[in-house]
Amino acid sequence: MFLAWKEIKHSKGKFSLIISVIVLITYLVYFLTSLAYGLASSYTNGISNLAADSIVLTEESNDNPMMSAITEEKFGELTFDGEKAKLGITPVVIKNEKDNTKINAYIFGVEIDSFIAKDKISELNNYEAVVDSSLSKKGYNIGDNVKIVGIDHNVKIIAFNDKSTYQTAPIIYTTLLTFRDIRYGSHLVPLFNAIVIKGNFINNDSTLKQYTINEYINTLPGYGAQVATFSIMIGFLIVICSFVLGIFIYVLTTQKTSMFGVMKAQGISSFYIGKSVIFQTLILIIIGILIGFALTLATGFGLGSKIPFAPNYIFYLGITLAFILFAILGALFSVKIVLKIDPLKAIS
Repeated sequence: MFLAWKEIKHSKGKFSLIISVIVLITYLVYFLTSLAYGLASSYTNGISNLAADSIVLTEESNDNPMMSAITEEKFGELTFDGEKAKLGITPVVIKNEKDNTKINAYIFGVEIDSFIAKDKISELNNYEAVVDSSLSKKGYNIGDNVKIVGIDHNVKIIAFNDKSTYQTAPIIYTTLLTFRDIRYGSHLVPLFNAIVIKGNFINNDSTLKQYTINEYINTLPGYGAQVATFSIMIGFLIVICSFVLGIFIYVLTTQKTSMFGVMKAQGISSFYIGKSVIFQTLILIIIGILIGFALTLATGFGLGSKIPFAPNYIFYLGITLAFILFAILGALFSVKIVLKIDPLKAIS
């Protein structure tokens, strides 16, 4: 440890450049991973926030909740161990009268006494709404009316919700009656789109189709292809960058063959030299990773909601372990060279 740190302090310029390369590699991988996870999350936040086990649509809807129409009678016939809730989903266009722009959004109609109505959603009255916080960055405030294109009624914002998006669009939570007015033109139409289940449920109705939450998420248009594309891209990037780090450490160590030969000639053991190589590798990689991680979080904070950036610390941990593992492997391969060094040949 002493030898490793002493050399770093002695050659600050050289090791600063090495750490810079590690910082750039880790920053690139962390940042792209956050972008991919953020984009995937913007598709699914609204469904994940339901805290449910499964969703039921009509069989003929072809996995499209907007084409599913379930009656009150059908809802009453379902028996299960747990809780069930009605959910209405419909796409809408908001006209932002402050800057005369239009925003795509989704209405989620919920029963305020159901398990999916959390926090301020449970306090909704008709024509009131809890909306995604991204709308606050579009100029909306609590108490403002949201103009929905094509209907006569506005909905009043009573609260904002973080991470309430569906297929990347903001969600507007309303009562089920308000949803029916917006979707069907009358709150008297006894229809909704989906049944959300929390608990065990056996579907014995051939006109209905049950999905687990993950199964339903994978039916969202473009979600599967997007996740597969980014997963393969980032997976290859992690492997390639890990190999680059390992080779970089290997080359760095082998360039010091003559110095190690002198040290061995002075009686310093190969074990001590090898241990110092491992420690030096860990010092460089940890410093680089910490700076890259800090830059990633700072970038995400600076960008705010301009892009779908979302940190995932489990992914970060996996990437970090991969980088450290390959860096140490590179150091271990170079240690083998150290063990074989003939002091006389190295000095000459």
